[in-house]
Formats: sequence, C-alpha cells, structure tokens
Amino acid sequence: MSLKTLPYKLARLPLATLDRGLSRLPETSLPRTTLDKAIGSADVFAGSLLGDQEIADRGAERIERAEKLAESAHLKHEAKDRRRKAEKVNEAAREEAAEKRQKAAANVKDGLDQAKEVETEAKKQAAANATKTKAARKAAADKKAEERQKTVEQRKKRVASQAEAKKKAARQQASSELKDAKESSQSAAEAKADAEVLSELQDAKKDERQQD
Repeated sequence: MSLKTLPYKLARLPLATLDRGLSRLPETSLPRTTLDKAIGSADVFAGSLLGDQEIADRGAERIERAEKLAESAHLKHEAKDRRRKAEKVNEAAREEAAEKRQKAAANVKDGLDQAKEVETEAKKQAAANATKTKAARKAAADKKAEERQKTVEQRKKRVASQAEAKKKAARQQASSELKDAKESSQSAAEAKADAEVLSELQDAKKDERQQD
C-alpha cells in the first residue's frame, strides 16, 4: 500500500463496510449493483487522480461487472415479466377457450333441446293432421252414405209413386170397364125388353089376323 493511496483507502472504508453489509443481498439486487457502480466509479476516479492504474482498472472492472449484473437482472426481470404476461395471455386464452367450450356445449344443448321441441311439435302436428284427416275421411264417408241413403229414398219414392200411378191407372181402367159393363148390361136389358115388347106386338097382330 503506497502512501499516496492510503488516504483514499481510508476514505473508502465506509463504502467497503457498506459493501460487506450488503453482501447478503443477491448480486443482481438494485442496492448491490448501485453500490458497486458507486465504488467502481470512485476507484476509477481515484486511480486516475492518484495515477494508480490498478485502482482504476479495479474500479472499471467493478463498474463493468455491476453493469453486466444489472443488465442480467434487467433481462431476468424482463423475461420474468414476459413469462408473467405470457402466462396471463395463456390463462386468458384458456379461460376464453373454456368459455367457448361452455358456449359450444350450451349451444349444442340448446340445439338438441330445440330439435327435441321441433320433433315433439312435429309429432303433435302429425297427430293433429292425422286426426283431421281421419275426421275429414269420416265426414266424407258419412256424407257419401247420406247421399246414398237419399238416393235410395228417392228411388223408393219414385218406385212407390210409379206403383201408385199404376194402381190409380188400373183402378181407373177397372172403373171404366165396370161402367162399360154396366152400360152394356143395361143396353142388353133394354134390348131384351124391346125384343119382348116387339114379340108381344107380333103375337098380338098374329092373334088379330087369326080372329079375322
């Protein structure tokens, strides 16, 4: 230790003591790197001022080491921050994917429920249509049967009317024939009476001629 560097080394003791006190902290911690840069800068300045290249080199090495540690800490912090952000993005992506899966499952369930409702409604509609068709067929059959019954009744009435007309015509013909027979019988009776009168007249004339 040279006499010209002794005052600086004595002045540097508080920094060295503080450095030993912070030695329990990680090398990349901000207090350690800040103190290392301060001590290194002081060594470079003192080495240049005192003409002690060893002190200056040691200070420069300490500054370089502190900067590398600080850069490493910064990079680690950035990497940690990126990992944290990536984890957040991944978590958000997982949550979004889970939400999409839930929505998809809900949509599938809703689709199945809707399909079931449509199928149920279709069955109801088909049953209703079948009932309507059956009712329509029955109504058509009833109407056709009614029309047939009407036709039969009309035929019966027509046949009965024709039979009644024939009976009436037969009765009229029989009455006319009976009248003609009565008239013929009366004419025959009158002719017989006339014949008897004529015969009596002839007999009377015959008796008169015999008497003469």
